[in-house]
Amino acid sequence: MSTIIAKEDVEREQAERAEYVKNIGIEYRFGCYEEKRPESCQLLGEYMEALQQNFASALAIFKKNCEERQYPKSCFKYGMYLLAGKECTPSLKKMLAPMKIACDADIRQGCRYLSLVYWNGEKDRPAESDLAEKYMKKACDLEDGEACWLLSTWYMGNKEKFKTTVQGEAKELDRTSLGSLPRNMEKSLEYAIRACEFDVPQSCANVSRMYKLGDGVPKDLDKAKKFAERAQEIMESLKYKDTTAGFTA
Repeated sequence: MSTIIAKEDVEREQAERAEYVKNIGIEYRFGCYEEKRPESCQLLGEYMEALQQNFASALAIFKKNCEERQYPKSCFKYGMYLLAGKECTPSLKKMLAPMKIACDADIRQGCRYLSLVYWNGEKDRPAESDLAEKYMKKACDLEDGEACWLLSTWYMGNKEKFKTTVQGEAKELDRTSLGSLPRNMEKSLEYAIRACEFDVPQSCANVSRMYKLGDGVPKDLDKAKKFAERAQEIMESLKYKDTTAGFTA
């Protein structure tokens, strides 16, 4: 008897959830198409993407909400579809306009990806290193740890490659040249330390290496040890989060 009741309870709960999800979709559609509210269109796009798995419709909504209403969150989503080539032809050049809107609204990932587009030249579009530096600095100032890390590597003279994922496999996007910045180890250290403060472990490890070798900065074994230990602490913390993901008390 209790098993039957439990089964009925589960079925009723599932039906209630399905009805709730359906009503949410109706609400978002009304807000977007009837009331013309950009925030509702953003929510509708996310609804189509996450709950309906209808990526073509989600892309169309994000694109329209960006181009017609200049809504920053939709512009960022549209730009990421263009990067991945999801339901569209991948295009770095087309990413510039939507990511600029996202970055101007202080969406830090938007600034980082805008910078990377400028850093990665193409056959018909040369790299623009000054703009890449400008927007990566802004992303870092907005507390994007990965942006601080990338900027640090750029000042070392490294040429970071811009990659995207196609069908689960990392692929380099077609390009003929990358940006470059003058080697400046003082700036490299400055941004590497900032990235470390934002818990980017590879940046902490790199700071440690710079101090250990005296690579463009005064050699300091105590600081090298300190940053190596910090890198290890962050890695252990990340491992712990992975092993406890999904656990609820």
